[in-house]
Amino acid sequence: MAREAYQKRAIAQQQLETALRLHEEGQDLFSVITLAGAAEEILGQMLTERGVTSSLKSLTDAADAMHRVLFKQDVGARQFANRANRAKNSLKHHDPGQPQTLTLDLREEATDMLDRAVTNFWLLEQSATPAMKRFTDRQRAV
Repeated sequence: MAREAYQKRAIAQQQLETALRLHEEGQDLFSVITLAGAAEEILGQMLTERGVTSSLKSLTDAADAMHRVLFKQDVGARQFANRANRAKNSLKHHDPGQPQTLTLDLREEATDMLDRAVTNFWLLEQSATPAMKRFTDRQRAV
Protein backbone atom coordinates (compact mmCIF):
# COMPACT_ATOMS: atom_id res chain seq x y z
CA MET A 1 0.00 0.00 0.00
CA ALA A 2 1.36 3.40 -0.95
CA ARG A 3 1.97 6.03 1.69
CA GLU A 4 -0.48 8.92 1.59
CA ALA A 5 -0.84 12.21 3.42
CA TYR A 6 -3.89 12.71 5.64
CA GLN A 7 -5.14 15.95 7.14
CA LYS A 8 -5.44 15.71 10.92
CA ARG A 9 -8.67 17.71 10.93
CA ALA A 10 -10.17 15.18 8.50
CA ILE A 11 -8.91 12.29 10.64
CA ALA A 12 -10.48 13.85 13.74
CA GLN A 13 -13.75 14.37 11.91
CA GLN A 14 -13.82 10.74 10.75
CA GLN A 15 -13.07 9.53 14.30
CA LEU A 16 -15.84 11.76 15.63
CA GLU A 17 -18.35 10.64 13.00
CA THR A 18 -17.62 6.98 13.79
CA ALA A 19 -18.01 7.65 17.51
CA LEU A 20 -21.32 9.44 16.90
CA ARG A 21 -22.62 6.52 14.80
CA LEU A 22 -21.66 3.97 17.45
CA HIS A 23 -23.24 6.09 20.18
CA GLU A 24 -26.45 6.55 18.21
CA GLU A 25 -26.60 2.78 17.67
CA GLY A 26 -25.87 2.14 21.35
CA GLN A 27 -22.82 0.07 20.45
CA ASP A 28 -19.28 -0.19 21.81
CA LEU A 29 -19.25 2.79 24.14
CA PHE A 30 -15.62 2.04 25.04
CA SER A 31 -14.68 2.82 21.43
CA VAL A 32 -16.94 5.88 21.48
CA ILE A 33 -14.90 7.30 24.36
CA THR A 34 -11.58 6.46 22.71
CA LEU A 35 -12.50 7.77 19.25
CA ALA A 36 -14.28 10.88 20.51
CA GLY A 37 -11.41 11.50 22.93
CA ALA A 38 -8.85 11.36 20.13
CA ALA A 39 -10.92 13.75 18.01
CA GLU A 40 -11.53 16.08 20.97
CA GLU A 41 -7.82 16.27 21.67
CA ILE A 42 -6.74 16.95 18.07
CA LEU A 43 -9.47 19.55 17.51
CA GLY A 44 -8.76 21.13 20.89
CA GLN A 45 -5.08 21.52 20.07
CA MET A 46 -5.98 23.08 16.72
CA LEU A 47 -8.20 25.56 18.55
CA THR A 48 -5.38 26.39 20.95
CA GLU A 49 -3.09 27.04 17.98
CA ARG A 50 -5.66 29.58 16.75
CA GLY A 51 -5.92 31.21 20.16
CA VAL A 52 -9.44 29.84 20.74
CA THR A 53 -10.39 28.20 24.04
CA SER A 54 -11.18 24.49 23.69
CA SER A 55 -14.11 22.79 25.38
CA LEU A 56 -11.79 21.08 27.89
CA LYS A 57 -10.03 24.34 28.78
CA SER A 58 -13.36 26.13 29.21
CA LEU A 59 -14.69 23.31 31.40
CA THR A 60 -11.60 23.08 33.59
CA ASP A 61 -11.18 26.84 33.97
CA ALA A 62 -14.81 27.18 35.05
CA ALA A 63 -14.56 24.26 37.51
CA ASP A 64 -11.33 25.66 38.96
CA ALA A 65 -12.83 29.14 39.38
CA MET A 66 -15.96 27.74 41.03
CA HIS A 67 -13.87 25.62 43.40
CA ARG A 68 -11.79 28.65 44.45
CA VAL A 69 -14.94 30.68 45.18
CA LEU A 70 -16.87 27.92 46.94
CA PHE A 71 -14.05 26.28 48.91
CA LYS A 72 -11.49 29.09 49.16
CA GLN A 73 -8.71 26.85 47.87
CA ASP A 74 -6.82 26.59 44.61
CA VAL A 75 -6.43 23.02 43.39
CA GLY A 76 -5.58 23.97 39.80
CA ALA A 77 -7.36 23.34 36.54
CA ARG A 78 -5.11 20.31 35.91
CA GLN A 79 -6.96 18.31 38.59
CA PHE A 80 -10.25 18.95 36.80
CA ALA A 81 -8.71 18.08 33.41
CA ASN A 82 -7.46 14.80 34.86
CA ARG A 83 -10.97 13.99 36.07
CA ALA A 84 -12.53 14.97 32.72
CA ASN A 85 -10.06 12.70 30.89
CA ARG A 86 -10.00 9.83 33.40
CA ALA A 87 -12.23 7.48 31.37
CA LYS A 88 -10.41 8.17 28.10
CA ASN A 89 -6.98 7.71 29.67
CA SER A 90 -8.00 4.63 31.64
CA LEU A 91 -9.16 2.98 28.41
CA LYS A 92 -5.85 3.75 26.66
CA HIS A 93 -3.29 3.06 29.39
CA HIS A 94 -2.46 0.63 32.14
CA ASP A 95 0.39 1.25 34.54
CA PRO A 96 1.82 -1.46 36.80
CA GLY A 97 0.06 -1.52 40.13
CA GLN A 98 -3.16 0.02 38.82
CA PRO A 99 -6.43 -1.86 39.33
CA GLN A 100 -7.34 -4.32 36.59
CA THR A 101 -10.95 -3.08 36.60
CA LEU A 102 -12.52 0.24 35.74
CA THR A 103 -15.69 1.59 37.34
CA LEU A 104 -17.55 4.32 35.49
CA ASP A 105 -20.89 5.38 34.04
CA LEU A 106 -20.06 4.29 30.51
CA ARG A 107 -22.92 6.07 28.72
CA GLU A 108 -22.35 9.32 30.62
CA GLU A 109 -18.61 9.31 29.95
CA ALA A 110 -19.20 8.58 26.24
CA THR A 111 -21.78 11.35 26.00
CA ASP A 112 -19.54 13.84 27.80
CA MET A 113 -16.57 13.08 25.52
CA LEU A 114 -18.76 13.37 22.43
CA ASP A 115 -20.10 16.69 23.67
CA ARG A 116 -16.57 18.06 24.08
CA ALA A 117 -15.49 16.79 20.65
CA VAL A 118 -18.59 18.16 18.89
CA THR A 119 -18.11 21.51 20.65
CA ASN A 120 -14.48 21.67 19.51
CA PHE A 121 -15.50 20.83 15.95
CA TRP A 122 -18.10 23.59 16.03
CA LEU A 123 -15.62 26.10 17.44
CA LEU A 124 -13.10 25.18 14.75
CA GLU A 125 -15.40 24.95 11.73
CA GLN A 126 -18.48 26.98 12.72
CA SER A 127 -20.54 24.15 11.26
CA ALA A 128 -21.85 20.73 12.21
CA THR A 129 -22.47 17.55 10.27
CA PRO A 130 -25.91 15.87 10.28
CA ALA A 131 -24.68 13.32 12.88
CA MET A 132 -23.45 16.14 15.12
CA LYS A 133 -26.81 17.92 14.79
CA ARG A 134 -28.70 14.73 15.71
CA PHE A 135 -26.47 14.24 18.75
CA THR A 136 -26.97 17.84 19.87
CA ASP A 137 -30.74 17.61 19.34
CA ARG A 138 -30.90 14.41 21.42
CA GLN A 139 -28.91 16.07 24.21
CA ARG A 140 -31.26 19.06 24.29
CA ALA A 141 -34.27 16.72 24.48
CA VAL A 142 -32.94 14.96 27.60
